[in-house]
Amino acid sequence: MTLLGKALWALHHPAPNTPTATMLTRLAVWRARTALRMGAVVTLPGARMAFWCPPEWRGNAKIAYVWRDDYEIEVSQLHRWVRPGDAVMDVGAHYGSYTLPLAGLVGAQGLVLALDPFAHARSVLQRNVQLNNLRNVQVLPVAAGARAEQATLHMHDDRSRASLHASCGNRPETHPVEVVPLDDVAPPGRRIALIKMDIEGYEAQALQGAEQILMRDRPVVIFELVWRKPGAAEPDRTAWNLLEACGYRMHRFTDQGELRLVEGPEQRCGSTCNVVAVHPNARPNFDVVPTQTKSCAEPGDRTAEKRA
Repeated sequence: MTLLGKALWALHHPAPNTPTATMLTRLAVWRARTALRMGAVVTLPGARMAFWCPPEWRGNAKIAYVWRDDYEIEVSQLHRWVRPGDAVMDVGAHYGSYTLPLAGLVGAQGLVLALDPFAHARSVLQRNVQLNNLRNVQVLPVAAGARAEQATLHMHDDRSRASLHASCGNRPETHPVEVVPLDDVAPPGRRIALIKMDIEGYEAQALQGAEQILMRDRPVVIFELVWRKPGAAEPDRTAWNLLEACGYRMHRFTDQGELRLVEGPEQRCGSTCNVVAVHPNARPNFDVVPTQTKSCAEPGDRTAEKRA
């Protein structure tokens, strides 16, 4: 996509804390930096952490440079569910857009397990962990799935969209990766408070491998809802159905930061592609959802892109 195309796309993305002029200026600067192969370190204001952006025109590096941590509404709301001392999982951690804020929230006594099977993504993630001198993050070189096995990672021009589903890749490049159930990597004796998943349509398989965690710990689960096939009438419901079968209720954020109950995956409350699954028997005195939770009455535009 050209710079003009990116600018038009960016203008349609609601980022409440990023002025339009700032956003467009950063986008133009980032285009120049990527052309010169010059990365940059930016500060994520909410997490108060440094973030290394490799010089890539597509994907999360551009998003972090232009919006910092103002791109996905869920990042600014993590404090609702995560406390100091908690253990959490970032599945599909990529460059650390969630890992870093989570590390700040759980504190020195907490633990962030960051999973990513792609070596390049892990190298950037490790750099960001070291940049902030984080000792509460464990980076695991694996993908999450229903069982322990070897699989193939299919690459995409946007490196953040690499997937174990062949249909999600758009390049001939592939990488062999190790797949493990999340139940097998959960730290013994520690409750998992939150699981974030962004693994390009493989969320259902990952949830199948987290059955013990879901039944024992009732973590909040933030997962991306993907339309697996272009032009599909609705997204893949498998992950949604698995969580519902475990007693979870689904919610989505409006662009103003209000969490609303949704009854079906086709319902969109704003621009976000993510769903927040909360179990009614979450830990006591745990402020998960506002008392007056509203339902989204209108389905949103499913064609909106999460990334470009």
